[in-house]
Amino acid sequence: MNLKQLILRTLTCTIIMTATASWVRADDLRNVKHGETFPEYKLPAIDGTIIDSAAARGSVVVITCLSAEQRRSELVATESMQVVKALTADGVQLLHVTADAVQKPYFEKLRQENSITSPLAFDVDRTLYGRLGIIAFPTTIILNKEGKLDSVVLLHSSDYKRVLEAHIRHALGTLSDKDLAEQLAPRQTDAGSPKLASAAHRSLARLMRERGEFDSARKELNKAIEIDPANQEVMLDLADLDIAANNLDAADAMLEKILAAQPDHRRAKRLKGISLYHRGKLDEAKTILQDSIPLNPSPELAHYYLGRIFEQKGDKDQALAQYRDALKLFVHE
Repeated sequence: MNLKQLILRTLTCTIIMTATASWVRADDLRNVKHGETFPEYKLPAIDGTIIDSAAARGSVVVITCLSAEQRRSELVATESMQVVKALTADGVQLLHVTADAVQKPYFEKLRQENSITSPLAFDVDRTLYGRLGIIAFPTTIILNKEGKLDSVVLLHSSDYKRVLEAHIRHALGTLSDKDLAEQLAPRQTDAGSPKLASAAHRSLARLMRERGEFDSARKELNKAIEIDPANQEVMLDLADLDIAANNLDAADAMLEKILAAQPDHRRAKRLKGISLYHRGKLDEAKTILQDSIPLNPSPELAHYYLGRIFEQKGDKDQALAQYRDALKLFVHE
C-alpha cells in the first residue's frame, strides 16, 4: 500500500470509527471530545467585523457549521436562529460559520430572505474546521458557559429545533442528563406507554455510553428491556455494547434471538458480521457483511469492516475499494 493509499485508509478509519465505534460519541467532532475546552478563534464576519471567541466567554454558545447551496444547512441556519432568539435572555449566543467565503452573495441572499441576523463568520482556510475535525454538514456545536464542548448535533432532522433547545438547556444547566435523555426520547401519544419509558432509558444509556460509563449504560438498557422485552433496538444496543467490551458470547446470544425471528434484520446481520470479524472468522464475517449491505440504507460500517478483512487477507486493492465505498457513503449528501 503506497503512501496515498495509507493516508486514505487512515482517514477512512478515523471517520468511520468516529461515527460508529462504541468508545467515541456518535455525534462528536473528531478532534474535540465531550467536556474538552473548545479552541479559541478569530474569524472575519460577513459584515466586515472580526468574531473573537473571547467575547463569548461566560455564555452558552451555539456554533453551526454550514455549507453553501445545501438545503440542510439552510434549514439549520434558519431554525437555529429561531431557537436561540428565544433563549437570548438566558445568555445564549449563536454563531454561523462557513468555509465557503466565495459564496458570500449566496449567504447574503439567504440571510435576507429568511431574516437571519446572527453573525456569520468565514473560516476561509478551514483552520477552525481542521482543528475541530468537522465530518459532515451541517454540524451544530453547543458549548457550555466554561467554553467546553457540551454536545454536537449532526445534520438536520424534522425535530431539529426540539433537539437543539434540549441540548442548549442542558448546557445552561437547567436539564440534567436524565432530563435530556427524556427530552430526546421519541415522542409517543401515550405518555404512560412502555415504549416511551423504554425509549427514555435507552436514550439515557446512550448518554452514559458516550461518556464511557459502560456499566451505567448497561443498567439503563437492562431497565429498558425489562419494560419492553420485545424491543429489538434495545437488544441490539446491548449486543453492540457487548461487542465493544469483547463479550462476544453474550452479544451473539442476543443477536441469535433476533436473527432466528428475522434472518434479514439489517442491523443484527451487520453486528453479527462484526462479531465474527472479532472472533477471527474472516470468511464467515465477509459473507454476512456482504449480505447485509443491500439491506442497509447506510452500509458504510459494513464496507469498513470488509476493508479490514480484505486487508488482513492481503488483498490491498479490494481493501482500498471498500474503504473508499465507506468514505463515499459516509460523506454522501
